[in-house]
Amino acid sequence: MKQDTNVLIVDDSGTNLFLLQRLLEDEGYGVIALDNPEEALDYLDQHGPIDLILLDIMMPGIDGFKFLDRIAEQPSLKSIPVIMVTAKDDRDSQQKALDKGAVDYMSKPLDLNQLKDMVRRHLP
Repeated sequence: MKQDTNVLIVDDSGTNLFLLQRLLEDEGYGVIALDNPEEALDYLDQHGPIDLILLDIMMPGIDGFKFLDRIAEQPSLKSIPVIMVTAKDDRDSQQKALDKGAVDYMSKPLDLNQLKDMVRRHLP
């Protein structure tokens, strides 16, 4: 199984967190779901390895773009693949996220099969 693979989900919507957590747990992944980007950054600083991050853009305080900037500043974190999962579906936001280090981008509403494929593609 994939339980030794840990995915961090960062989204301020409880509904989205629940949906993504269930989807990934049903696939056999270990999941950490956090609704606060500051807490997520603290988690990354203090805990074990994360293999993949699913990240929303529009969040209070630190948005997804600033989150990408913060992890890019830390050598131990910048190699973690980040998939943006967001309601922002414009090309500028997508390009900005990719330029800041995201490896993939999916707009909501989600295509769950496509998201599962993205997750598999970016995990070791």
